[in-house]
Amino acid sequence: TTLFDDYADNGIIEEDVENQPNLIKLTMYADPSLDLDTIKSDIENRLTDANISVTSIDTTILDESTWLNSWQQYIEPTEILPNLIIKPAWQEYDNVDHKTIIEIDSNISFGTGAHETTRTCTELLKSYSESMDLDTVTCLDIGTGTGILLLIAAQLGIKHLVGIDIEEYAANQARINCENNHVSAEIICGNLDSDFNGTAQIILANLTVDPLKILLPQIGKKLDNQGILIISGIIDDRYDEIMPYIEADWHIIEERIAGPWHTFALEKR
Repeated sequence: TTLFDDYADNGIIEEDVENQPNLIKLTMYADPSLDLDTIKSDIENRLTDANISVTSIDTTILDESTWLNSWQQYIEPTEILPNLIIKPAWQEYDNVDHKTIIEIDSNISFGTGAHETTRTCTELLKSYSESMDLDTVTCLDIGTGTGILLLIAAQLGIKHLVGIDIEEYAANQARINCENNHVSAEIICGNLDSDFNGTAQIILANLTVDPLKILLPQIGKKLDNQGILIISGIIDDRYDEIMPYIEADWHIIEERIAGPWHTFALEKR
């Protein structure tokens, strides 16, 4: 599926084909403003270039509610850290072991805990926050989306939480999820450079390569001199493209890889 990551904004589902073990079915939910014939041609060319045979490609336009129901059924509760469960609001979970549950409601396909980048960001957040005074730390989540990383940070004991997202629908979703999970967080709809004042000791940016290239210089102004920056959303195919932007101003403390995705813990040079 990494061949089609630039079509993945609205989700990709991979399924087996019944009674045909040598085939898989990919369903990609692309931007509806794109031309269907162009998408079909582009996909055919990518598969041909990758020496992957294809039996058929079909395209159709879905309304928003059909799309939403299509991907939601595949998102299951997941144990993001030992004894910490991320549960989609529309799924049941039998909590017989009395684990801590974070419930996420979402009208967008990402930020439900199932993605590799969410897990690796969480692991690094836990690792680096353990040596900090969590009563005084500010944790800033850039592109907060559903607010999932802020909710995890709250469970780790971080008291001062700030999320920022340029999209109003995402900021509203983060506010709803924080309220539903009884987490106090400041959620800002706006731009990092102009709308977040002050500095943070932990900054999270689980984005993609294009916004990271723009934001990395700005993030340096918002991170405490002794702070930690955790970035993710870096796919194998664009790894070499982002590295000069990282190496210009940042020292790599740690890198974690999950599937085709790379996550970094960074500090300022």
